[in-house]
Amino acid sequence: MLFSLLRPGSKVYGAFLDASKAFDKVLLNGLITKLIKSLPIPLIRILYTWFNNLYCSVAWKSMLGVPFAFICGVRQGGILSPFLFAIYVDDHAHTVV
Repeated sequence: MLFSLLRPGSKVYGAFLDASKAFDKVLLNGLITKLIKSLPIPLIRILYTWFNNLYCSVAWKSMLGVPFAFICGVRQGGILSPFLFAIYVDDHAHTVV
């Protein structure tokens, strides 16, 4: 159906983006700054506290490594992560065009 809308000889452009590691590259301070424009302050405070208290440790066999703090990125598989990522990259998407 798409091809029926195109004129013969017209050009079609496409672009592909590999965003497999994109959630890991979100800078939390930049995200909070952008959230201030679109969310109520109490919700931003909850998210800020949540992000600043995220710790991870590596489990291997029966041993657990020393916990370390997340300094950037949103949780992969988190229900809010796609929404937060979309807000983070929204400015960049408009400047590329």
